Order: sequence, then structure tokens, then C-alpha cells
Amino acid sequence: MKIAVVGAGITGLAAGYEAAKAGAEVVVHESAGRAGGRILTSELAGQLVDEGPDAFLARVPWGVELCRELGLEGGMVSPSQRAAFVYSRGALRALPQPNVLGVPLDFDALAASGIVSPAGADRARQEPDLAGSPLAGDESVGALVRRRLGDEVADRLVDPLIGGINASSIDDLSVRAAVPQLAEAASRGPSLVRELRALAASSAADPHAPVFYTLPDGLGRLVDELADHLGARLRLSSPVVDLGDLDADRVVVTLPAAAASALVAPVSQIAADLLCGIDYASVALVSLAFDAAEVDHPMAGSGYLIPAVEGRTITACSWASSKWAHVGSADTVVLRLSAGRYGDDRAVAMDDKALLDAVQADLAATMGLDTAPQAARISRWEQSLPQFRPGHLELVADIERALAHDAPWLQVTGAWARGLGVPACIHQGRQAARAGVVENAAAR
Repeated sequence: MKIAVVGAGITGLAAGYEAAKAGAEVVVHESAGRAGGRILTSELAGQLVDEGPDAFLARVPWGVELCRELGLEGGMVSPSQRAAFVYSRGALRALPQPNVLGVPLDFDALAASGIVSPAGADRARQEPDLAGSPLAGDESVGALVRRRLGDEVADRLVDPLIGGINASSIDDLSVRAAVPQLAEAASRGPSLVRELRALAASSAADPHAPVFYTLPDGLGRLVDELADHLGARLRLSSPVVDLGDLDADRVVVTLPAAAASALVAPVSQIAADLLCGIDYASVALVSLAFDAAEVDHPMAGSGYLIPAVEGRTITACSWASSKWAHVGSADTVVLRLSAGRYGDDRAVAMDDKALLDAVQADLAATMGLDTAPQAARISRWEQSLPQFRPGHLELVADIERALAHDAPWLQVTGAWARGLGVPACIHQGRQAARAGVVENAAAR
């Protein structure tokens, strides 16, 4: 079986790895001069610091399983600090516990946090007794949370957390595609909070288990291991412009939706048109290193989120040298700051000086850090985060049905399909490759 994989982000690398493991003759084509896509680790002030994702979820199996297979499991580390904060109403305030993706399960803790006003906390308290119906079909996260818990919880807790992960507004984000935990709870009964509490009570998961893992030398190590495993089967600077040029029985395309659409159009115009309907957000990630003696703010936590309603440039600040024991030193504090979301390209459009000025102004306002960094690095990720609109999973199913009919030898997947986290991308790539090996190749 000959399999060609187009794209060597984490999805494509995982697909190539899985195909090779199954005994297929595989070639992975990547147009860029390096593999990994948004996973990139480089040096900042003598430290290895990720320029994109810096961790993967521990409680879903796919990232951990791959690390285990590659011999990396023993080196995985979890955050040194778990506390997180929100900058809201003029101060950094601790996220109320317990919560599920920002949805508070303890209303007294919500009120004590100060993240929402007393009126906002009182509105949230009404949720368990509000009339309603279980979720049927799909809707936006924002519509669900606003209806059940009010605008303040939506804008100041759920949007900075869930919207921040997706660089989106929760008012445009599919609850079923982006946060299936909330969808499951909302489908069980009218009260989102009651059902989330019940699910938490019935869960066998250890509440003290790590939430995230990473590798001490950055997630780039995972990319390097996969690339080494593939060896000559990974071809960099090897763009594919026509699927018909590939010598393969099966093809797995793992490109962003627009690029995948262009390749797919000659064999399935329906699938290509549907792929074109998936939007992307652009973001910038600014990494800064400071002299530790000049940083007065306590950083007993992993960092903080900034709601869009606060009107700041940055959407999140990771206290990287507090979050990870292997980042920073006694003399150096490292911060990673995110900026930009769908519909807000200000950060990506700014030149370096303007962006650094805006970021430093936000640091001064939110954590009183008003000093120049020793080193700075800006990573711009344009059109990098797919947007999951309500009905997204049905859209993906339509794409898959069109391809199954028009080009059964072709699999198309990636972060735009059923999840943009590192484990989800690994899973989707391996699934696509497994289908290509196990199923009989169709005549082309």
C-alpha cells in the first residue's frame, strides 16, 4: 500500500507515523522548509521557549499514547502551578473553583472572586431553577451560557477561557464542536450547572491528576522525534499542487481548509466548496524575558486571561517561568502573551514596535510590570486557528460524505475538522492513515 500525506504539521506527521507503523510505503510532503506547523520551539534569552502551543491535554489519551510509543513518556512534565487568574473589573482575580471551562459550579466562590459584579453573581445563582429544555441540536456557546447564567459570566469567565482557546467569540462558537463537555451536560437536562455538577460527581477521574503535559525541551521535541522516525519519508520543501501527481494508492491531506480546498476541487467540487466555508483567526504570540529583580508582581500561578470586554490588546498572559519548572531561572522571568482573535487582527497588523508597546502597556495596567524586557520575540500565526461555527460537525460530516462518494481514495483532515488541540490533531491524523491502510484502495 502506497500512502501519500500532504502536510507535515502535527496531524500530517501523526498520519505518516501511523501509516509507516502499519507497514505502508509512505511519503509525507511539506511545502515549508520545516515540519511541525504551529508547533515550534526556539531560543529566547538562553531558554528553549515554545512559539506556539506549549502543552497538550493530559486527560485525553492521544498525546500521551504517542509520547509513550516514541519513548518520551518518562520525560513528560506537568505545570508547577495550577492556579489561574482573570483580569476583570480592575484587578487580577482567581478563577472560582470548581468550574468547568469557566462555568462556575459554586456560586459563593463566584461572588467572592469579584470577577463579576454582585448583580452578575445574583443572576448566575438563578441558573439551577430557571425553566428550560435540554439542548437539542447545536447552538453557540454564548447563546447557551448567556441564557442560563447571564451576560457577565459569559463575557468575563467563559469567553476569555473558551474563546481564548479558539481565538473566537463564544457567540460564534459551536458548543458541540468546541466544548463537548458542555454540550453533554446541556443535553441531559435544562440546568447546565446541575448537570455539570452531576457529571463531576460521577467522574472517576482523579481531580489532582495533571491537566496538561509538555516536554522539558519544548513541544518541538515531539515534532523532531516524529521527523526522525519518518526519516527520508518526510520530504520538506516539497509542495503538492495536483493530487494526480502523487504516486499513491491512498492520499491523506492535512492542510488548512483553504489550501485543502484548492487541492480537492478537481476531484470533489462539493467538498472543496464546503471547506472554503471554514474561517480562520490570526493571532500573535509575544514572548518576553525580564530580569527577575525588576519583576515585583507575585506569580503564584500559571497566568491570567483578559476578557474581550476589557478592551486590551492581549487576551492572555502565561507566567511561563512559574508555570513550568524548566523555563526561566532565578535571574530570569519569562512571559508568553497572546493577542488577536477572529475579527480582531490589530495585533497581527501592528509592526513589531507598536505591538511590543501595546503589550507592555497592558502588562503595566494589569500586573504593574512597567519595565523593559531583556529579550523579546514575536511569533505571528496568520490564518492559523479554525473557527467552529454552530453546525460545524454536520459540515464536516458533509465534507466526508462528499469525499467518500467522489474520491474514496482520499482522506482530508486537520485541526479544522474535529478539534484543534495537539491530541485531537494526532488522533485525526492517525485515524485517517489507519483508514487508508485498512480499507481497500479504490481505483483512481
